[in-house]
Amino acid sequence: MRKQWTMAMLVLLASTAAMAEPREGKWEYTSTMKMEGGAAMPQAPQLPPGTKLPPGVQLPQFGPKGMTMKHSSCLTKDDLVPKDNNGECNVTKFDRKGDTVTWAATCNTPKGKALGQGTATYTDTTMTSTMTSNIDDKEMGKVRMKQEMTGRYVGPCDK
Repeated sequence: MRKQWTMAMLVLLASTAAMAEPREGKWEYTSTMKMEGGAAMPQAPQLPPGTKLPPGVQLPQFGPKGMTMKHSSCLTKDDLVPKDNNGECNVTKFDRKGDTVTWAATCNTPKGKALGQGTATYTDTTMTSTMTSNIDDKEMGKVRMKQEMTGRYVGPCDK
């Protein structure tokens, strides 16, 4: 009986540990952004003729729920904040409790500055996240944006 109890506890601990550790590797993310306060989303960008996007990147799609984008990136246990790898953002605060991470980030772009806070919850192969950003855009002024994101593990990172 004691052996069965010990085995049951080990299985429970192992499954809890597995839930708290997302897989390292390539993840695909789908994010939907919406401006709060009824502000209109900017117009969809157009690529110049003959221009192609890098692998894993697509132009945003606009619809009634906001602007939806897909991208993929490499995830490591040391870097659990979902990013789009545009190189314009820096994580300024990070905390992890079990399978949930929270962060704050500052993004500087040619159009202005954004301050964001987010939370992501991982399982072994999936992720859900929300992020709220306060943006000071040179063209649109002060904007508050909410982003909801889902992610899924797709395999090892490209070399």
